Amino acid sequence: MHPETDPLFSSYILATVADWQELLSKTHVHEVYIPVAILSLAHAVRMSHGTRMLCGGAQGRLGLFQSCVLNLIALFAPSSLLALLLGMPSPLLMSPVAICLYTVVHCIMYTTGLGHQLIRLHTHPAGAFWLEIGLACIDSLCRTEGMANVGLAQIQRHPHPVLAQSWTAQVIAGTLLAAGMPLIASAFQLHSPMGIWQLRTPAWLHEPSRLLYADLVGGATVSLLLLVLTSGNLHAKLPWLPRPTRSMVRWLALSHKPDIHRSTHLPYLSAREAKAVCTAVFFVCLLVPIIHRRLVKQRSSVARQQEGARTKKAKE
Repeated sequence: MHPETDPLFSSYILATVADWQELLSKTHVHEVYIPVAILSLAHAVRMSHGTRMLCGGAQGRLGLFQSCVLNLIALFAPSSLLALLLGMPSPLLMSPVAICLYTVVHCIMYTTGLGHQLIRLHTHPAGAFWLEIGLACIDSLCRTEGMANVGLAQIQRHPHPVLAQSWTAQVIAGTLLAAGMPLIASAFQLHSPMGIWQLRTPAWLHEPSRLLYADLVGGATVSLLLLVLTSGNLHAKLPWLPRPTRSMVRWLALSHKPDIHRSTHLPYLSAREAKAVCTAVFFVCLLVPIIHRRLVKQRSSVARQQEGARTKKAKE
């Protein structure tokens, strides 16, 4: 340990959680027969299911080829749009392994009926809640990784110094990667069950309130939080931001850490630990609307039962 250079709030617990995240992203399903990381395979299944749900679920009429194309659009559209804005090569042209993996997984899900079974589970009242929680876990892990390693990193490596140091650009980039697909789908009518795609004025331009969905709010929050936790010059950029109180510092930091009120160059957390914290925050952002929908359905069900009981009693 090096107290003078270690992040201020690093801890054994956060480091352990970060180790588990890295283990998921690096451990292969099988070293010989399926040399694919567990998290990558889970995300490929999640993307395949998301593609099927995007185009109408059980009502979707897309063929296998068009469905594979939509799957790749859902995977690469946000990052390709970001690359276009930054004047960089499209990730679609530099990711042959990812294209093969996600296409093969989607074809297997499509042709074997596994994808249809997931759709049935997603529309089943009892299974939908737990499936959505599982999908939220995968999304929070993978999107946080993408925001940190692709969105924010691409901006920070940009040759233009003003852009590379801009927090606004980094938050926009992270948000675009986390929640850009629904915006793109609305603009190109990718949710058409018949697969009739066309460029139209998206609904969120007419109704800006549609932008206040969990993915976008969570993406913006996590992008900003990543910058706050890993920036070593936070108070130089945000001099109005109050520093943590001494009691909070004593609770979060260990005794061998330097005094935060004397340190101006150390980040709060390392990149690994910051991603662990932001994964949890993003999961909460995705979990809140899931629980809200569950409660609304339960209240509606109770109301219908009460209304039915009153109607039956009135007839008697």
